[in-house]
Amino acid sequence: MKLMFELTTPEKVVFQQEVDQVTLPTMDGEITILPNHIALVAQLVPGVATLKKNGESEDVAVSGGFIQVDGKGKVTVLADTAERGMNLNLEDIEKAKKRAEDVMKNAARGNDETFAHAAAELERELARYRVAMKYKKEGHKAKAPLKNTELTDDTGPV
Repeated sequence: MKLMFELTTPEKVVFQQEVDQVTLPTMDGEITILPNHIALVAQLVPGVATLKKNGESEDVAVSGGFIQVDGKGKVTVLADTAERGMNLNLEDIEKAKKRAEDVMKNAARGNDETFAHAAAELERELARYRVAMKYKKEGHKAKAPLKNTELTDDTGPV
């Protein structure tokens, strides 16, 4: 038995396919959803979503959003952003990480809202970094990303 998994951002449907399992970051830690999972609604936090299908896996950097498991084999993730390893540039991520760290250092002495925004941005960049590093390390070896007939754009953040 498989799960019907859908990952959607405000711009488009990123994935819409059957998978064996999916691991997602939540407020309470990572959860792995398998077929026959009970119904669930949870908050998605910045991190790495791992999709597994037929022994292959793909990591996707996601930011905030919501997760819904309907209890009948369908998992829907509404994410602010979702980026595949093949679309991530380590140099750009390093720059964004540095900017967020600098803002956090300066905001630590003052504005709590600015500090919280910078901390969230840093968390997002760290997730992107983990996905990019894993893709760089093992993604280029003949292992293609999971196929998706609904995927229309592989050019960047979605």
